[in-house]
Amino acid sequence: MALLMAFRRWWAFVFVALLALPALGLLLPDLPGPIRTVLAPEARWWVHASERLDPYINNSFGFRGPVLAAHRRYLRFIGSAPGTRVLDGTDGSLFLRDDNALEQSIGQLVRPQAVERLAILARELKAKMAAIGGTFVLTLAPNAHTARFEMLPDYIRQQRQARSEYDLVAARMKRDGITFVDLRPFLAEAATQGPIYYRYDTHWNARAALAAFNAVMAAAGRPQLAIPESEAFGATRIRTSGDLLTVAGITSREPPDVEYVWKPPLAGPHETTPLTGIVTAPPPEKDDYGFHAFATGHAGPRIMVVGDSFTQGFWYNPLVYRASAAVWIHHAACEFDQGIIDRFKPDILIYAPTERFLTCKNWSRTPLPAGG
Repeated sequence: MALLMAFRRWWAFVFVALLALPALGLLLPDLPGPIRTVLAPEARWWVHASERLDPYINNSFGFRGPVLAAHRRYLRFIGSAPGTRVLDGTDGSLFLRDDNALEQSIGQLVRPQAVERLAILARELKAKMAAIGGTFVLTLAPNAHTARFEMLPDYIRQQRQARSEYDLVAARMKRDGITFVDLRPFLAEAATQGPIYYRYDTHWNARAALAAFNAVMAAAGRPQLAIPESEAFGATRIRTSGDLLTVAGITSREPPDVEYVWKPPLAGPHETTPLTGIVTAPPPEKDDYGFHAFATGHAGPRIMVVGDSFTQGFWYNPLVYRASAAVWIHHAACEFDQGIIDRFKPDILIYAPTERFLTCKNWSRTPLPAGG
C-alpha cells in the first residue's frame, strides 16, 4: 500500500511549500515593514550567543513586513491598545511615530502617487494665481525627523535611503516650473545658532518658523519683507509642556524646552480688521482649525497661506507685520476652498503643509498640462 494515496500527495507538497515560505522570504528582497531596531549581530556574538543573536533574528525573519502588518491588523481587530507612538532621540528628545513620519523622513516610505497629486494641485494653484497676476509658492515644513536627523537613534540613521519624498517633491516642482522652497538648508543654517524644533513637541519653534517665513518671502520676490531675528525675539522662557510628552504619558523631562518670545512691535497688540465674505465655510476637516482673514491697515502685499499647525499660529505675527491683508486656512488634505483665492485675490499664495501631510489622501483632479 502506498505511503500516501495519490490525492493526498498534492496536499503534502502544499504543506512542505508552506513550511518553506519563511526560508524563501529570507532570499527575496525586503518588503515594506516597521523600522528594524537591530541591523546586524553584535560583535563577538558567540559570547552570550542567545542574548546577542535573538534581537537580530527577531528583526530578520522571512516576510517580516507582511507578518508584522498582519499582526497590527489583528491587534486592531481585537481592540488591543496601540504600541508606542513616540521615539526617544539620542539627546533625550522625542519624535512622533504617527503618520509614518519617521519612515517618510528616512526614505523608507516613498509614494510617487502622492507626489503626483501634490504636483497636480501645485500646477492648478499656479495657474489660478497667474490669472490674477499673483505669485504662487509651495513649501513643506520638514518633519522633526528630517530637520533633526542627527538626533535619531543610530540604528534608524543607518537605514536612511538615498531619496525621500521631500527630495521627490523638490525635483518634481523644479521640473514643473513651480516656485518651491526647500526649507531644509535654511533650517540647518538656523540650527547652528540655536534650537529650531521643540524637544518634546512635534512642531518647530518660532526661530524656525521665522526662518521659513523669510525664505518664502524671498522666493516670492519680496526679500524686503524678511524680518531679522534680532528684530523679532526678546528674552527666552522655559517651556515645560509638549504634545509628545502627553502622547508618551510623561509628566515632564529634563532639560526643558526653550521658547523664543516675540517682542514688540511684532508681538502686538495688533489692531486688525476682520474680513467678511472671504471664507464662507470652515475647512472640511474632522477637527476644525478655523481660519484667519483680516486687514492690517498698513501697506504691504495681500498674502494667503494654506497650511496647518506649523503656520497657523507661528506665522500670525509676521503676517500682521508685513501684509496689508492676510488669510490663513487649513489645507484640508488639498480640499480647501479654492474659491477663497477668487474672493481674496492675494498677491502671494503660499501652500505650506507639513512634510508628513504632503499627500492629498483620496483627493484627485484631472491633471493640467505640465507647466500649465
